[in-house]
Amino acid sequence: MNELPGQPTALPQPSQLLALTELTTIIYDLTSSSHRKVLFDSETLVNHIGALVTESIHHIRALCQQLTPNMHESLTNRCVIVADLATLVKQSSQLKRYPETAEKAIIEGLENLCLVFHRQLYQLFPSDYQLPHSYLKMEATNASRQYQRLLSQYPNNKLLKAILRPVNKFVHHTAANNTKKCIDYNNILLANIKLWQRKNGTQDELYEIALTMNLNCPRFMHHMASEASYMLQSFEKSADKSGYIEQLQKLFLQASTSTKWRSSAYGAYLPDDHPVSTQVQQWLSNQSNLVKLDIPEPVETLGSDRIEMQEDAAFFSILFRIMITEGLTKLRKFGPVIRIISHIVSFGKTIVPSSTNLIQLASRRVDSAVLDKLEDFFDRCLVLVRKIRRNEGKFPDEEG
Repeated sequence: MNELPGQPTALPQPSQLLALTELTTIIYDLTSSSHRKVLFDSETLVNHIGALVTESIHHIRALCQQLTPNMHESLTNRCVIVADLATLVKQSSQLKRYPETAEKAIIEGLENLCLVFHRQLYQLFPSDYQLPHSYLKMEATNASRQYQRLLSQYPNNKLLKAILRPVNKFVHHTAANNTKKCIDYNNILLANIKLWQRKNGTQDELYEIALTMNLNCPRFMHHMASEASYMLQSFEKSADKSGYIEQLQKLFLQASTSTKWRSSAYGAYLPDDHPVSTQVQQWLSNQSNLVKLDIPEPVETLGSDRIEMQEDAAFFSILFRIMITEGLTKLRKFGPVIRIISHIVSFGKTIVPSSTNLIQLASRRVDSAVLDKLEDFFDRCLVLVRKIRRNEGKFPDEEG
């Protein structure tokens, strides 16, 4: 028999490869431009493909005993062949001769072979091996399908979306996430979430999955910190804040010792970063320290020693949050800074501002009118900075 295009030559042709070779021959028969009769009727062909799929999987597993490093390239070539099978069949004019049910069964059988073959084969490669594009394409399609399905079923679950960040990143940046351990991490993460979904799991259990998987992903950490920060800011009393932090500490301690979920054999999502549990505990510790430093809100009337702001409280709060976010202070949390500022400012003849009120204003969605005023303010600031530069570093109203 002539060698098929793309067929690997570095591997011998023992019985382990015969099933796949026969299947490849069938595909070439199906996609042939000639009008010769296919050797199998539809029912026989469906059954035969199913049997060949099972046999191929069995023999691929047997290859584990014979694999050597110099076979990687040959096996990669075999991946490419298998990945092309379903595509070739879908384009086949001869396949249209079969009933629709038979056509569907043949394609499904081949697509199953492609996915299973690749997943069996990929277990033979080292953890940092850059997998072939054919494999990545199928995995990205499969991951995207599961990702979109989960988001459609839980559209308002921001925690789930944050935990699925590695899957989303793989789907949209496949070329940069092309190693075996990356695929392994995503598949185990999805498997855990499927289990969580089947058992109608709680939000706390999603946190357990994140810690079990050592999901030290910046997007997850940002979500966790933001949600907890907003909750902390909703409490007025330090005792309530401390109680909430203790509740979170217990939750994450329990989550870090949970054995309900599978973990990745390759460790953390980002191997070079601190473990997620360490980052969580450090954040909670920092919040606890900030609560202890909270200054009790004084009861007072509008004092003459306060600085009266020309703009309203909403504009002021958003402006300060932007400045803090952009690094005005070393502490990037705007809550503690605004608590201090609230003791020295006032807004016209309104009541003395409270830190709680200013923080709530800074945490709301910013309306377009305030955004327009902010843009105009920063434009004026930029004009002034340019004037100072042209004036050799002096403010325009300075003398001499």
